[in-house]
Amino acid sequence: MRASYFRGVAVVILSWGAWGQGHPAFEVASIKRNLSTGTNTQIQVSGGRLTVTNGSAKTLIRNAYGILSFQLANEPRWLDGEMYDIVAVSGRREEISPDGLKAMLRQLLADRFKLKTHWETRETSVYALVVAKDGPKFQESAPAREPSINTRKEPNRVLMKGGNEPISILASNLGNQLGRIVLDQTGLAGVYDWVLEWDPDPTTASTRPSLFDALREQLGLRLEAQKGPMETLVIDRVERPSEN
Repeated sequence: MRASYFRGVAVVILSWGAWGQGHPAFEVASIKRNLSTGTNTQIQVSGGRLTVTNGSAKTLIRNAYGILSFQLANEPRWLDGEMYDIVAVSGRREEISPDGLKAMLRQLLADRFKLKTHWETRETSVYALVVAKDGPKFQESAPAREPSINTRKEPNRVLMKGGNEPISILASNLGNQLGRIVLDQTGLAGVYDWVLEWDPDPTTASTRPSLFDALREQLGLRLEAQKGPMETLVIDRVERPSEN
């Protein structure tokens, strides 16, 4: 590995041999601290290029391993508090596949953040997403529609829209809202369109339902509290990113 520098930002040239050995890696990756006060994180992947703006190391780990925030254990405080701007290039013209991106992010984290982890299965409280008594209140998606999921948060209002997505995606996003694993036990095997609106902190003066009531009233689904296993990624070692 050799390093060069441009405008004070570390740029590491990664060996192409990693591709041949079955370990996809970015050819060039630059990382610098983002000291702005912004709260929005942007991640874009296009033409073999990854751009992360104002992203934490925890966000990178979550995307690399496909986990929710609460599935990470033994994390240092800075992991979610220090933000970075990252530009990484694969050196190839073709688009990076989702699985390829995960593998390349894991390699980047190992190289630059010295990340080492292991998996544990832990018993925890979970929710099961099931069909309510009167059945689902949403439709299967039109075949030509592009998959999409969008969640908008405002004071006293959360609006989640899904299009051409399986119910497992809805369950995953609900888990992120609730801070608990949500298991898809609906038995619905298609792809669907849905709109879900609720008040995240309902009071007697609220004009919108709680998430639990909104699921039942708007989608014909409900959540059941259970105990179940949760795959947890445990951090054994992680460091702030290297500068050379």
